[in-house]
Amino acid sequence: MPTSASAAGRGPAAPMTAIRFILVFGLISALMDMVYEGARSVTGPFLGALGASALLVSVVTGAGEAVALVLRLVFGRLADRPGLRWALAISGYALTAVSVPLLGITDALWVACLLVLAERLGKAVRSPAKDTMLAEAGSALGQGKAFALHEALDQVGALLGPLLVGVALAPLP
Repeated sequence: MPTSASAAGRGPAAPMTAIRFILVFGLISALMDMVYEGARSVTGPFLGALGASALLVSVVTGAGEAVALVLRLVFGRLADRPGLRWALAISGYALTAVSVPLLGITDALWVACLLVLAERLGKAVRSPAKDTMLAEAGSALGQGKAFALHEALDQVGALLGPLLVGVALAPLP
């Protein structure tokens, strides 16, 4: 079970309750989904503005999905090692948190394409570890409840991200 830091440095760290862990991880997932789903909603037009053809946009986004799915097999085996789970989850989220803002400021097509792939790599790195830790926390709460609660929070972020991008990019009246 995941643990939290002790309050104000007093005493040993107390175990984090399963519901608190699921809620915190769900909130992190919601915020990250806002970031990467918002960016994904405009990836095609953005790459097009940098000079990408429809074929290149399709190849890059398809390759990104392949990276996200196939490499989960590799990182899933690593997530079976309890000592690596936090490192994988944090590094996967960090890769996404760095690559998406960089995508927004690049003006080079090849860099943008690599950043799209890097964002999807972040998903491949973090997902197995995150799911494994959620399954462990779910054993105390009920795995169906744990995954449902986490997924609900995750999907709120997936909905809000593209909506916020749309509002931000909408022309002013």
